[in-house]
Amino acid sequence: MINTVIFDIDGTLLDTEVAALSSLIDTILEVKNERVELSDLKFALGIPGEVALKQLGINNVVNANHIWNKYMANYSHNILLFEGIEDTLKELKLQGYKLGIITSKKRNEYKKDFSPFGLDDYFDTIICAEDSVRPKPYPDPMLKYLEISGTKKEEAIYIGDTAYDMLCASDANVKFGLALWGCHSPKNIHADYYFNSPKDITYALSIDKKSPNELQWAKLAMELQFLSQGGITYSKDIFDIERFERIRDISAEMMSLGSGYSVDYVKEVFCNETGFQTPKLDTRAAIFQDNKILLVKERNGTWSLPGGWVDVNESIKSNTVKEVKEEAGLDVIPVKLIAVQDRNRHNTPLYAYGVTKAFVLCEVVSGEFSSNIETTESKYFNLTELPLLAEEKNTPQQIKICFDAYHSKNWETVFD
Repeated sequence: MINTVIFDIDGTLLDTEVAALSSLIDTILEVKNERVELSDLKFALGIPGEVALKQLGINNVVNANHIWNKYMANYSHNILLFEGIEDTLKELKLQGYKLGIITSKKRNEYKKDFSPFGLDDYFDTIICAEDSVRPKPYPDPMLKYLEISGTKKEEAIYIGDTAYDMLCASDANVKFGLALWGCHSPKNIHADYYFNSPKDITYALSIDKKSPNELQWAKLAMELQFLSQGGITYSKDIFDIERFERIRDISAEMMSLGSGYSVDYVKEVFCNETGFQTPKLDTRAAIFQDNKILLVKERNGTWSLPGGWVDVNESIKSNTVKEVKEEAGLDVIPVKLIAVQDRNRHNTPLYAYGVTKAFVLCEVVSGEFSSNIETTESKYFNLTELPLLAEEKNTPQQIKICFDAYHSKNWETVFD
């Protein structure tokens, strides 16, 4: 299980492209009296400055690097922290992750370019260019990090934006996550994780906290059910159909033994469909008022976001509107798709069939709550004061994602 998250700086934590390459253009002009296009210098991103200068045919790289740093100061106003980085670092720390940095910057460059953003205290271990014999793309910086921090390679992930970062991690047998927000092109960059935005990091790692072997028996039973249902549907031979029916019975018996439910009950909910098996669809509405989220109280005393199964002839939008009206008495307008999730990755208990959950941000038009056959009360809650939740329908983590989307001006849909 991953417990350590290591970051590259340029192109991952900081957007330094304009500053780094503009100042490099000025350096080349002074040193070689040549004008170079910015697009021709993108190879220099993610590797030590002296290595980049050598590749440009500059002999006195020490002097040229000094000139480059001098010009870099002219563009310091162009160095920006990527949106969402600080919130992500804060959340990772709250969740107990150790954080670190591996950068091609020298220690003095690190202090000059990165330290002013006030994020140093988030990181336990920082590896700069002079801390290893060979720089990225060699694995030396990563191996040095693991040695100094005492981190096991299987417990770490390195997040960067270039192929150099990928090679540094993979050659040290450490997982790699590609920061797509700072990456020019993912072509030929093979990663264990592809992160569209910084917030995806905590989202993906929270899924992986669930042990993949924890409920392996259930996954195998579900796969047998899936295969048997397809076989029953499409087979023409009577003997093949009998075999697939027996496989289906075995899958139900496995689920019964593992879950404690009777075989009859499992068959009722697990083996009750025909045709090609696909996940069911569930919608949940996120409605806010005064920075609080609306929850409805169900007959069993637990609370949930208004929602339910998508009915025939309903879309995600129309079903969300319908469910909110039925359970909360409100007329709403769906305005944003917050997340699309595979239920069994996030909610408990495990269901014997697939469910895709869609969380939708809604605005209230009118209406008021009245008790109904499904819910007895509705109320708005702060994130820090949530009641007893129906976690088979929504977890605190899922509700937090709704809060994050509500507060974000440029929310990108989270999806498994």
